Amino acid sequence: MLQQIRDHSRGVFGWIILGAIVVVLTLFGFGAFTAFVSSEPTVAKVGKAEITRGELEQGIDRQRRQMLAQMGPDVDPDLLDDDLLGDRVLANLVQRRLLLEGARTAGMVVSEREIDRTIVAMEEFRSEGRFDPDRFRFVLGSAGMTPPGFRRALAEDLLIEQLAGGLGETSFTTRRELEDMAALLLQERDAAWLRFDPEGFREQVEVDDARLRDFYERHLDDYFAEEQVVVRYVMLERDAIIDDVEVTEAALRGAYEREMEAFEGQERRRASHILISINDARSEAEALIKAQELRERIMEGEDFAELARQHSDDPGSALDGGDLGMAGRDTFVPPFERALFDLDNTGDVSEPVRTQFGVHLIRLEEVASSEPPTFERRRPSLLARLKEEGARARFSELRQELDTLAFETPDLQEPAEILGLEIREAGPFTRAGGEGLFANRDLVRAAFSSEVLEEGYNSSAIEVGDGVVVVLRVDERERARQRDYDEVAEEVRTDYVAVESRRLAREAAETALTRLQEGARTTTVAGLYGLDWQRQDGLTRNDVSVPGRVREQAFALPHPSLEDRSIGSVALADGSQVVVVVTDVRAGDSATLGRDELEQLRNLLRNNLGEQEFESYRQALRRDLGVTIQRGSS
Repeated sequence: MLQQIRDHSRGVFGWIILGAIVVVLTLFGFGAFTAFVSSEPTVAKVGKAEITRGELEQGIDRQRRQMLAQMGPDVDPDLLDDDLLGDRVLANLVQRRLLLEGARTAGMVVSEREIDRTIVAMEEFRSEGRFDPDRFRFVLGSAGMTPPGFRRALAEDLLIEQLAGGLGETSFTTRRELEDMAALLLQERDAAWLRFDPEGFREQVEVDDARLRDFYERHLDDYFAEEQVVVRYVMLERDAIIDDVEVTEAALRGAYEREMEAFEGQERRRASHILISINDARSEAEALIKAQELRERIMEGEDFAELARQHSDDPGSALDGGDLGMAGRDTFVPPFERALFDLDNTGDVSEPVRTQFGVHLIRLEEVASSEPPTFERRRPSLLARLKEEGARARFSELRQELDTLAFETPDLQEPAEILGLEIREAGPFTRAGGEGLFANRDLVRAAFSSEVLEEGYNSSAIEVGDGVVVVLRVDERERARQRDYDEVAEEVRTDYVAVESRRLAREAAETALTRLQEGARTTTVAGLYGLDWQRQDGLTRNDVSVPGRVREQAFALPHPSLEDRSIGSVALADGSQVVVVVTDVRAGDSATLGRDELEQLRNLLRNNLGEQEFESYRQALRRDLGVTIQRGSS
């Protein structure tokens, strides 16, 4: 019962909330709401708020890249329709603006502390189970986002979530509603079904040459051969040349010495800090004064971690008492690093340090260092690394040479001989692609390009993976054509028999249904076709022993009267036709549910009601604020 309730609740209010919140990090990216200027063309207005063309185009681009990433590397980007993407993105942008206005009108706010807690808990910014401020700054910087811009976008998401949650929490259910829902979900039905499998009608299909030719003429498109090619190609692989890379003893020694110069004992330090930000409300001088005052309190014995929790403006570390974790050199910005590594003893606290982030007090918590590894210990790793570096450099040279040879020569023979490559063959395959290597869309597009297919040139060097490039040319071409009847006679016969056997099964099921509706006995109808009824008394909605469509049809039929039966039919995916009969329906009883099941059911009801209220609220916002979509905007 619990699982049944969970399955039903997935599609209601909870999903509406998720659909309403257009997640900044995945759809529009960091900075999506600070990257636009008011001079851009407007594509929509929500009340007085404008949605710009740049905002829409950026959303379409990010949505496209996200979908392509989910669909895999071999998908054809042309399959994605920018107009459809534009409609979806614009609808999401409009909905987001509506909900933000609704939240603000309702007086909802998100505190800075709540934003801090959310950031610290986000998996994107955690490493080894805890918030990592370096990762936080790295992820934001990689996406072109600043911490203040990210906080503003996150605050908007939290506002919308707060609004949706508030609407959902106002919903309540009565005992009668709970009982009615239990009666429906726990309902049992006595059902029987008669299956008409097309396989059982194959022998009844009349087959002759005239029928088959007529079928062929009516389905010519099914017997059309697409254009296909056979290609010859050469493949250059970086892994194949790595063993040929020679590494001298001097090179190994030089690499080791460079490592040792950078090693410097590999000292790592764990630091805590208190950040006093500089902003419109606080000047640099005021920040320095506050930092100095805090340092004096620390020197007098107050706890550094507690002061960090109370006063630090770094949301990532403040909750952890300012702890930044263990780090080596080149981790922090230069002024911060110099101050940290100038501290002599654990527990020492720096003077105020100015960086682009504000003013810091830095406390040295721990120092860890290790002895450098010996040359013999590092030798295998150094050898592997230098071979890899050499292979990459050589591969780059060979790729350029292959690309030049492919352009300058009329076939693959000379490139193969000069570079020691094997000429291989693949195909035939159509524009839909082939198997293995030639499922790659870039290779397929190259094979069917006008330069390669029509003019007979070699392709350019095409990258099909990390360290793998291919040059191809068309060896054989078979143009698209209508296949003759004699060529596809067996295929036509198979298709004709399949279609006709399905038709006969469908007609038999329709006749059986009509007879039952006219009052015939179930045993009589089954006997006419040599079939047996299958029966399930006490059928429930989640009984997986019964075919899903049969179960759905059984519960879609109306309640039978005392002396009657409900009858219907349904088609299965394999072409079978099924006649379904329901003879009795018994309501479920909420008294059979345990406490947890009742709570799940109550949540389901609240979600259903919340869905209705949320939709009504959105419609009211749209009506009150007004939404204007510019023609041709998407």
